[in-house]
Amino acid sequence: MFSPNLDNQIILEPNEYLEQEYIEHRSHNYLPQKLIISQIDFTRIEQKMYEMFVNQINYEKIDREKGLMIKIPIAFVKQFMTVEQIKETTAKMSEKKMTLYDVNHPEIEFRHLPIFSEISYNYKQSGYLVFKSNPEISEYLILGNKYAKYDFITVLNFKHTYSTLLYKLLKSHIGQNRYSFIYSIAELRKLLNVPEGTYQNLKDFKRKVLNTAMDEINTTPKSPVKFEYKHYGNKQRNVTHLEFNISTIFDSVNADKSEFVQAVQVNPKLVFEHLHEILLKNYNLKEKHRSEILSRKDLIDKFVTLHIEFENGMYPKVKNKTAYILTCLGIVNNKK
Repeated sequence: MFSPNLDNQIILEPNEYLEQEYIEHRSHNYLPQKLIISQIDFTRIEQKMYEMFVNQINYEKIDREKGLMIKIPIAFVKQFMTVEQIKETTAKMSEKKMTLYDVNHPEIEFRHLPIFSEISYNYKQSGYLVFKSNPEISEYLILGNKYAKYDFITVLNFKHTYSTLLYKLLKSHIGQNRYSFIYSIAELRKLLNVPEGTYQNLKDFKRKVLNTAMDEINTTPKSPVKFEYKHYGNKQRNVTHLEFNISTIFDSVNADKSEFVQAVQVNPKLVFEHLHEILLKNYNLKEKHRSEILSRKDLIDKFVTLHIEFENGMYPKVKNKTAYILTCLGIVNNKK
């Protein structure tokens, strides 16, 4: 049932919300492509709160006819903002709308939708920040096969508004196995929610928006996405389009592995000395295991790949790298 409040806004009755069970330490966020390219005029702190909401969506339990009820422990929220900031931010976010449109033809069709019907903080001493979403956005939350998967803590720790938007856009392309793509500057301005009339000069747009975001995304320690962009086409003046190229962690691993192979061909003795040093300093291996690895080319190749992957931040959940490597190399069995 719907009921009007004093401000003539619509409030959903409790049974019209589908409550989502809170999952602690959920590492990734997921968003459908439609919402990645939607326009929401968020400040940086509002972005953080929105990502907390997104982080707790159970995409297997979405009812097109119902809004979502998501509860986040206050203790977690207060790690990223003060109570005064929470009060100010929730007041503004309760009035926010998202605009859904075709980025290539925004003049043909668009839809403005309120995101939340209510946001409450510690209501009745619950200990939770509670989001109740507008049921009209539920149909857009269904993932389908076009969506972005991105690191939750990374987006919370970004300092700049454009970093979050560009990071999610890059991740949406990675999710579709696209590592090179082109946008017009006009499209980018819409996708990154750059206010009209600001950074009209390309030099300012690159310096204040793209380069600022690129520096932060490329250097984030948690889940970096290495990318670069360049002018598209032969025009040196009146540039209208930019071409983006992404290199993922896996690309970095492959590049490092290629360098290793070349180094072995040039100076194999020096490479093996370096490998011996890595085995000693980075891994708690017995001497017989080090000797076995260095005596077999197949084990050296596997070890180099694993070591490079560790250095590039892969397998973050592996607590004992030595045991993991020994098991992967087949030197010892992984006893459970």
